[in-house]
Order: sequence, then structure tokens, then C-alpha cells
Amino acid sequence: MDLDDLVGDHLERGEPTGWFEPLYAAAIPRSLRVPWARGAPHPAVVDWLDDPPVRLPGSRVAVVGCGLGDDAAHLAVRGFAVTAIDVAPTALRWAARRFRTAPVNWRRGDVLAPDDDLRGAFDLVVEVHTVPWLPGVVRDAAMSGVAGLVAPGGAALVVTELATSAEAGSSLTGPPWPQAPSELATYRAAGLTRLTLEHAEAGAAASIEVRTTWQRPVA
Repeated sequence: MDLDDLVGDHLERGEPTGWFEPLYAAAIPRSLRVPWARGAPHPAVVDWLDDPPVRLPGSRVAVVGCGLGDDAAHLAVRGFAVTAIDVAPTALRWAARRFRTAPVNWRRGDVLAPDDDLRGAFDLVVEVHTVPWLPGVVRDAAMSGVAGLVAPGGAALVVTELATSAEAGSSLTGPPWPQAPSELATYRAAGLTRLTLEHAEAGAAASIEVRTTWQRPVA
């Protein structure tokens, strides 16, 4: 399967998240590797949970773009009440099979248009490398969607890839497409306050993985 063609075809049809389902559906019978699947919870999530920079008001967690479920299952093991959201039904079924005993609510949803009952419903929202796989024209909507799930006093843990300069960003072809640092301002515009921004030294790299923590103030 040519990923560029698959993404391009759906973008031309105005379906920026529509290509995730056929990718997962094709991966199972062909034993293909899903490009963002790690087979384990992301270390940035595990480390954050070991030493969180914010006191959460409760235990309700949403994992946005949960994929094959590693982060969601790990959060459930840590004692959180987890809702794992993905636009691809095949991904959700696959994740549920992998983690049959995990007390996770596997739920279909699109970060570009979250269901009304999910808005403001979570004490922690986890988003790991979902936005970089979306084209620039819908990224503001995706980040606003993530922010909109956070309850007053709650937090968002966001792990993403940032270009180290405008020149470096323009040289990188996707998907995934590293974000420009300025894009993160969308979370602030959606009512969140940034608490932390963490990353390794960039060196000569064109992009770096960044972990940020955001909080919605209590009115």
C-alpha cells in the first residue's frame, strides 16, 4: 500500500481523516506494520504519569487517536477510567482484542468533531502524535477538539513532532508532517494554559519530539 497515494486520495475527496480506516483494514490481512504503532505505551506518557507536573481533579481520561491501544491500556492499568477514541473502527476492534481484560471504553470518534457528550468530560486528555499525521488545513480543528475535551482544572498531555526551523519544516515531506512551533498556540486559543514544554536537544535535527502539558483553568 502506498501511503502517500492513500492520504492524497482522501484529501482530494475532502476526507482528511478518512484514510486511517483503510490503512488499518489493509494492515491486518497483509501483516503490515502500522507506521505509528510502537507495540508499547509511549515513554513520554509513562514518564509523565510517574511524575505529573499537575494535580488532576479526577481519574477520567481520554486517549485521542488511540490506535492499537497501548497508551490507553497502560492508563487503565494505572487506575484511570479510560475512554479510548479513534476514527477507525478496525483500530478499535484490534485494540480491544489486544487488551481484552483492560477496562477501557473503546469508542469511535473524530477529533475534528468530538461528540457533544465528550466535551469538557475528562480530567486528563492524552494525544500522542496524532496531529502530525493530519494535513495543515485541519490541524487547528484537531487541536481545538483535543482542548475541548478537557474539564475545568483538567490537563492535556500532548506529544508531537515540531520542526526546528521554518526552513527545516519546509524541507520535510509527510505524512507525518512536523508541526511549526507556532501551531501550539491553538491550544491557548482554545482556553488552555501551557504548564510545561519538554524536549531533548535538537542538535542538527530537522524536527524534535516535544511533550507539552496544558491545563484548563477553573472558572
